[in-house]
Amino acid sequence: MASDLMNVAALGRPFTLGMLYDARKDELVPGLTLLDSRTLHASITETSQHSSSFEMSSSDSTESKSNMLDIEASLKASVLGGLIAVGGSAKYLNDQKKFKNQSRVTFQYKATTNFKQLSVTDFETLNTQKLEVIEKGLD
Repeated sequence: MASDLMNVAALGRPFTLGMLYDARKDELVPGLTLLDSRTLHASITETSQHSSSFEMSSSDSTESKSNMLDIEASLKASVLGGLIAVGGSAKYLNDQKKFKNQSRVTFQYKATTNFKQLSVTDFETLNTQKLEVIEKGLD
């Protein structure tokens, strides 16, 4: 069902194809992948998809920053409330000007070169342990 789909912003977290994500805890599941390495690589399709765009902003507000990063309200609340520790380039969300007479201009450049997609149609390739983790969770 379309209502079962969930978008999750990476925000500096090292997502890769085949990794598992625990939505209840909002964290990656370390050391466990959906498929074994050989099957995983065979299930990935890659296509060239060149695109680029840019945007400039002189605002230092959290609203402006989250709009530039295309962050939804619930995720923004989690970041502002300290529920999610952001890392990497996502630290930009919490960065504020240090002085009143300081100016800031943010230049955002988005570029895409390739699109990778994982297609899993044969769930028989998943072993019993991984299916159990998916159905019941790690706890």
